[in-house]
Amino acid sequence: MSLSVLSPREASIFACLCDTFVAPADGLPPVRETDAVTFFDSWLARAPRLNRVGLRAMLYATELLPVAAGKRRRLRALDERGRAAALDAFERSRHSEVRQILRVLKGMAFLSYYGDDSVMGLLGYDADANVARGRELRRLEGRP
Repeated sequence: MSLSVLSPREASIFACLCDTFVAPADGLPPVRETDAVTFFDSWLARAPRLNRVGLRAMLYATELLPVAAGKRRRLRALDERGRAAALDAFERSRHSEVRQILRVLKGMAFLSYYGDDSVMGLLGYDADANVARGRELRRLEGRP
């Protein structure tokens, strides 16, 4: 996997978050078999520098949340159930900043995962077929 702006550590943190938030099941591929991380990297590469720095800081902060809450391990060192429980608890935190960070990262994780062509195809969405239908309709209606 070739990354533009994410370090391998940041990519690992995002993949862990994505895997925990999305929790692929019912025949959907694991995050490592999608382009979720490379999509996120590409998104960050196009973002203004300040946004990129802020999002990377959010990744590191989320990785350390369990330690800040008294656990002995960082997020990636927890097992699947431990990560899910930790993120669930942090999403209900009394600190609005923590909730906001998780909301932002969760939204980006869902967009990154479900935007993968193979995932969309498994869910019955065929972007190429929709574009072809739209082009044919425009042609039939005489629109440019």
